[in-house]
Amino acid sequence: MYVHLGGELIVPVRDVVAVIDSRLVESSDINREFVDRAQKGQRLRGGGLSAEAKALVVTRTGVIASGVSPPTLARRLKRLRQSAAAWEREK
Repeated sequence: MYVHLGGELIVPVRDVVAVIDSRLVESSDINREFVDRAQKGQRLRGGGLSAEAKALVVTRTGVIASGVSPPTLARRLKRLRQSAAAWEREK
């Protein structure tokens, strides 16, 4: 299953590690360093940390800036994971 991150961005649900509110990046040195390293390593996608970015989605392969709010992404992920688990139980 895939989760829609806004625009043309989708990723497999199983690849999502964390969803971070983009406002928290500027207030934390460690978060800022994490994003800077992702950008330098060319692992930051989705337009980078711009004014439109509401969330950063950390995946197994990189970081994606999303215009969708963190609570909305968390809700989508939860529903998709529940659906996948239910589907697996039916098999």
